[in-house]
Amino acid sequence: MANRQWGFVGRSPRKGRTTASSATRNQLRRSGGRSYQAHRDWLVDRHGSICAYCGVETDPDEMTLDHVRPRKGQSAYDRPDNLVLACRSCNAEKADVPLLTFLLGKRSRGVYLLHYGDHLSEALQELARKASERPLLSS
Repeated sequence: MANRQWGFVGRSPRKGRTTASSATRNQLRRSGGRSYQAHRDWLVDRHGSICAYCGVETDPDEMTLDHVRPRKGQSAYDRPDNLVLACRSCNAEKADVPLLTFLLGKRSRGVYLLHYGDHLSEALQELARKASERPLLSS
């Protein structure tokens, strides 16, 4: 992935500031993009501290940031259109289960995901729509 930017990031041990001299003493790490905390804060500001799968309001400090489509080591899935807030219970239950399987376990999850995941990619929204639809009864 040639688009990744790498750089030295150093912090002064006492003040927490980045300096040129301390940067040479630190390890190389990927930089750029929005941090998980920034994603989390953005979602809390946008929807409140509400689980995108069960709709339960939870203490903001207890909320987790969940990859809707499990990342499985792929950094492309760290994009905002694949991240939602989830309570610890839903996040643990979902784990790395495929999204459709998880949503079909309780159809209400798809409804909540459509509401609190309005920023998700169109493909994920369509999957949530299909999973939350109830088949019509034939007369």
